Amino acid sequence: MKVSIVIPVYNGSKSIKELCCRIDTVLSANDWAYEIVLVDDCSRDNSWEVMEEINRSEPRVKIIQLMKNFGQHNAILCGLNDADGDVVVTMDDDLQHLPEEIPKLVRKVSEGYDFVIGAFEDKKDTRFKKLASFIFGWLFARIFNAPEHLKFGSFRAMTRAVCKEVRKYKTPYPFVNGIVLSMTGNVANVSVGKAHRQHGATNYSPMKLIRLAFNVIINYSSLILNIVAGVGFIVSILSFLIGGYFLFKKLIVGVDVEGWTSVVVLLSFFNGVLITILSLLGEYMVRIIGEVSNRSQYVVRKKSL
Repeated sequence: MKVSIVIPVYNGSKSIKELCCRIDTVLSANDWAYEIVLVDDCSRDNSWEVMEEINRSEPRVKIIQLMKNFGQHNAILCGLNDADGDVVVTMDDDLQHLPEEIPKLVRKVSEGYDFVIGAFEDKKDTRFKKLASFIFGWLFARIFNAPEHLKFGSFRAMTRAVCKEVRKYKTPYPFVNGIVLSMTGNVANVSVGKAHRQHGATNYSPMKLIRLAFNVIINYSSLILNIVAGVGFIVSILSFLIGGYFLFKKLIVGVDVEGWTSVVVLLSFFNGVLITILSLLGEYMVRIIGEVSNRSQYVVRKKSL
């Protein structure tokens, strides 16, 4: 059996050499053939130089450099396109995903599962990160109709067949877990450990996490459209009731409707709702244009395979 390890790299110059050495130790001990695919997502440090050094000394390490920072999921898709293992594992470059836990993922896939996600036993994250993970996990589970118990993460393994299907997705806004869950329900978690971050800080700021959630909601569900439709319906009912109230006062009661303040407030409110709805619909239009214009998921500057 051959195992492919796909690792998106961003400012990981201090960790990727140790990471590759530990992966080699673990997989060699299990007598598995393997390859490592490192994808440099336009790092600001000397990650590419370190990757070239690793590639020169170890031919089983493939290296790819992207022309700009396309994002973690785009970099992963790039790596999947060059992975040819029977089982394909994706993990982060910061040593928080323990290479020693890779066999757990591979063996779980070997039990017959299409897709396995590592569930951390003790998440060494900030309270904000834990809260965000809980909220996003709850939200994603409903968007993708995933099992209630399923935990999401970027330390995962998939079969070669699933990997081939994931490659077919050409959306410029990929979300790997969502793509896989749209094609199979034969998924599972396996408990894994997680180390403290040894170098640098997380690349996922609160705004990036919010942007990721927004991308997933927009691209993989009709939730926003349903909300917009609901708000539009409610505003229409309110407008009808308010209009009927003023009409009743004028025609039946004979009282003139007074006050410019109420008119200005109502117009501002309804116009604000309409502008918000149009903005959301405009976001959909921009993304549709991006899809039909075949916008690239990533652009490779150079590679050594």
